[in-house]
Amino acid sequence: MIKSYFYINLLFIKIIWMYFKEFLHTVPFIRLLFPLIMGIVLAEFYSFENRMLYILITFSFVALLIYQLIPSLRKSYVYTFIFGVFIFILCLSTGAMRVNSSNESMLLSSFDSITAFKGTIKRSPDEKNKSIACVLYIEQVLKNKIWEKDNAQVLLYLAKDSLSKSLNIGDEILVSSKLERVRNNGNPNEFDYAKYLQHRYILYSTYVRGVDWKLVKKNQTYSLKQVAVASRQKLLNIYKKAGLKNESYEILSALTLGARDEVSDDVKSVWTAAGATHVLAVSGLHVGIIFGVMQFLLSFLSRSKLGRYIRAIILILCLWSYALLTGLSPSVMRAASMFTILALGLMINRKGTIYNSLMISACALLLYDPFVLFDVGFQFSYLAVISIVFFQPKFENLLELNSFVLRWAWKLFTVSLAAQVGTFPLSIYYFHQFPSYFFLSNFVIIPVAGLLIYGSALLLIFSEIDFISRWLAYCLQHFVEFIHWLVYQIQALPGALIERISFSSFQVILLYTLILSLTISFWWKKKTALFVSMLILIVFQFINISDFYQSQKSELIVFNANKQTVISIRDGQNILVLSDTILNEKQKIRLVYPYAMAKGVKHYTYDILKANEFREINDKRIAILGNSALKDDIQNLKPDYLILRNNANGYGRIGIEFKGNVLVKDASNYSRNYRADTSLLDTNIWDTRLKGAFHLPL
Repeated sequence: MIKSYFYINLLFIKIIWMYFKEFLHTVPFIRLLFPLIMGIVLAEFYSFENRMLYILITFSFVALLIYQLIPSLRKSYVYTFIFGVFIFILCLSTGAMRVNSSNESMLLSSFDSITAFKGTIKRSPDEKNKSIACVLYIEQVLKNKIWEKDNAQVLLYLAKDSLSKSLNIGDEILVSSKLERVRNNGNPNEFDYAKYLQHRYILYSTYVRGVDWKLVKKNQTYSLKQVAVASRQKLLNIYKKAGLKNESYEILSALTLGARDEVSDDVKSVWTAAGATHVLAVSGLHVGIIFGVMQFLLSFLSRSKLGRYIRAIILILCLWSYALLTGLSPSVMRAASMFTILALGLMINRKGTIYNSLMISACALLLYDPFVLFDVGFQFSYLAVISIVFFQPKFENLLELNSFVLRWAWKLFTVSLAAQVGTFPLSIYYFHQFPSYFFLSNFVIIPVAGLLIYGSALLLIFSEIDFISRWLAYCLQHFVEFIHWLVYQIQALPGALIERISFSSFQVILLYTLILSLTISFWWKKKTALFVSMLILIVFQFINISDFYQSQKSELIVFNANKQTVISIRDGQNILVLSDTILNEKQKIRLVYPYAMAKGVKHYTYDILKANEFREINDKRIAILGNSALKDDIQNLKPDYLILRNNANGYGRIGIEFKGNVLVKDASNYSRNYRADTSLLDTNIWDTRLKGAFHLPL
């Protein structure tokens, strides 16, 4: 049985390699992209010395140079293989080196000794409930009363006031505050916020009171990005002035100008449930429309060589101006890079495959910013395009239809289906949900997306002519309202959104392997691939069975929730969540759902904690104290575990009387009398603010 298993897998690998070699001949740039990605991934999880990487890069480059200079080496098959090996090593080392250099650019030397710093606002400040969040590019730091030059990006939370609200990109400020390294809360299965910020070149953050910072200089010059931000705001103001409002304004702002911050949570949830949220993100569809229109308008320049050069320059400038205007998201950069390559190909009268264009654009983006590889938008964008290009023609050829309307509808359906085939494993992995009626929403959205972009462009062009702009705004307002109503009806259908699905990274890899093996078995009629598909399904079932048995266990979790108490008691697939206040949906999404989905929880119960509670679960005695009223009865209750919340410790008196296993202090203990010193790291004391969530098997 084991021999048969390995034999089938060996045959499958041989089949994949055979098709992969054919693919390499048509898409040579994948030889560069694959090792580049491998180098970035390896450097993300393992440490490589720069000296070793420099040696590998230099050695590989010299070897490749020698290979090119000696004709006899180029004619030998053996040396051709060695040439490929050196290309692989060069690209892999380059990827790792880019990660190392990016990580080094974020670090501040001896940041613990920094007491003040000066820098420039890097991105548009974001207004929160109680603060103004902004990214500051540090240029000088104060250490031991001496100003030194140092560079890094930090995330500041400035106390909200009129001065902090007036900050803009390019303003220079002076801050007197200590920096803290960004870290996660230590809750089970939580979103890795520290890694998320690291991939955006931010390692440090701090909260700054109004008296601890001052504005040094308002920005008097304008960078390219500032001009783009200001231009987008002017265009958004034109929308408002023309009369666009509510959902119509929000949807058009996101769809045409990439202003997703303008979209309310209600609109986002409706479009997400309908499987149409991708339209609200400016992507290849929008960039393609811009490219097509500009190419049509400039088609008269294609008659001469000089004209083709001029057309290519204008096209590229238009593409990247639009990309800059919409915020340079990964999907926009991917599309702009691809169409730039296409424009250059048209300039020299050469047409490459779309796969090659994809690989070249991915290489360019990863060399510029290696961390873009871990961006969800980057992954979705490339997988969706590759899947559409590969699967859509194959799906379309499954049916031969004579009717133009049916052919058009079938083609639109196959585009949606092909995109979902390539992205649904990642969609479930990241967002834990799947829109059942994605094809219906795409029937509604995709055909009208172009009309909305053209209509919005006309509105902006004729904005100075009052009666035309108001008439266009009136048409757009009601048309978008109708589209939004249709999307709402789709998401209101029974079972429109399958929620709280949890896949591990290994399951995602299995799913993509399953898609690959099924593709090979169906279109190339390989029985070995079909056997591999069956084996993958069996492995998947074993994982599900294992997860089911793991989910039958019972445990208690004391979460590290900012200034509040959240405790969960799980018994198999049932969970009881205790908190000091009613949890809103955002708090549940941040704290409860990631843990519960990973454990296969099906039934949720929420309750409010009393001032003091005592529970006995499976011979474990647990006391939850919200005030110090029971401090004299601790010895009589004899709890095995004592959870202190809401500053109930009474200056340590309860802790002294407790003789049980573990004393837990949750994040609601935030009074001025609280001291987060090293004494709280004793083995029988668990402070969630220092150690993260407390886990107790029951």
